[in-house]
Amino acid sequence: MSDVRYDAAVVGLGPMGAGALRRLAKDGLRCVGVGSPEPAALAGHEGVFASHYDSGRITRHLDASFEWAELARRAIADYAAIEEEGGELFHRPVGLRYAVADPRELDAIHGVLARLGDAGRGVRELDVCDDPRVVLPDGATVLAEARPAGHIDPRRMVRALLTAAQRAGATVVRDEVVAVSADGSGGGWSLRLTGGGTVAAERLLVAAGPHTDELEGLPVRPWLDVRAEAIVMGVLDDEEQDRLDGLPSLIAALAHPVYEDCYLVPPTDYPDGTVRVKLGATRRVHQELPDAAARRAWMRGTEHTIELGDLRGLVEAVLPGVRATAWETRPCLITETPTHRPYVAEVAPGLVLAAGGNGYAAKSGLAIGALAATLLREGRWTDAVLDADRFRVVTR
Repeated sequence: MSDVRYDAAVVGLGPMGAGALRRLAKDGLRCVGVGSPEPAALAGHEGVFASHYDSGRITRHLDASFEWAELARRAIADYAAIEEEGGELFHRPVGLRYAVADPRELDAIHGVLARLGDAGRGVRELDVCDDPRVVLPDGATVLAEARPAGHIDPRRMVRALLTAAQRAGATVVRDEVVAVSADGSGGGWSLRLTGGGTVAAERLLVAAGPHTDELEGLPVRPWLDVRAEAIVMGVLDDEEQDRLDGLPSLIAALAHPVYEDCYLVPPTDYPDGTVRVKLGATRRVHQELPDAAARRAWMRGTEHTIELGDLRGLVEAVLPGVRATAWETRPCLITETPTHRPYVAEVAPGLVLAAGGNGYAAKSGLAIGALAATLLREGRWTDAVLDADRFRVVTR
């Protein structure tokens, strides 16, 4: 591929990278995206990992941060178009119930909803959850967000984004970028791949998720804290699927010795043909993964199984009487920034960085990618709603 020079290259093809590639292609740039496919099995995989290897993630406008809420608004508004362009359905608008315990967070959420305008008006405040199958923590205020809140299948969303990008003219290369370098011969950037090839482009957008700070040749070392998180899933039989039909997505703060909050995705279908309910929770004490070796060991290993009992207990507390034919945990990587917002910034001439999902990016990664793509194309920040300084890159 060394004889082809693209207008723009994207490193990483998760929600952010795939969203950026679609935007660049639709804007008429000759572009290429390079990213590894999901491995058939995590154990023994030698390459990089991503955090969208899943079929259920919550989508919502509700947030105490205006930036995250606005990014979600943009993404949700684009779901239907992406489903049509990509030929794949991934959005399930079943609504959301969000249990808020901190009055300051509640006030902040209401302030953000007011700024969102029409997108923030489909929210009701409840004393208790209005779904009798659900038990949320005592003393919390329950915010009920109507559709289009609910959940998405991030695997299907990424596939739809990449199909849409290719139909708009983008090239997709299934390989891993191990190094980037400025092309001193005439400007632009060169990408070195594990397969031995290279890719050349005038401009470069890096969206490499939890492995961003491992990329050789990146001109800055962004401050990214990668931590381990485990999720639990219960496989449901037909009877339990019927009982839980129409369940909304759930988020709740917790008074728990191990976990500070949790989210629950309603029953959804998985690639193996099962239907599963899924829960994830934030540990009060984070397990940091400071380097490539630690990240790969976590994703390949079985340490996450230690949390099966505690996480299953959370599901059974939120959904009393839930019956599953099997339970299992899986590992996940959370990439956090000290600003608690994603990085979207030009870090060198013609090089834009998009990184730091902070555990929120599945639903709105495509909007983060589109924001980064516009910055790359224009060469300057042009967004009239979001402030560039809020997305600046912090370095170590």
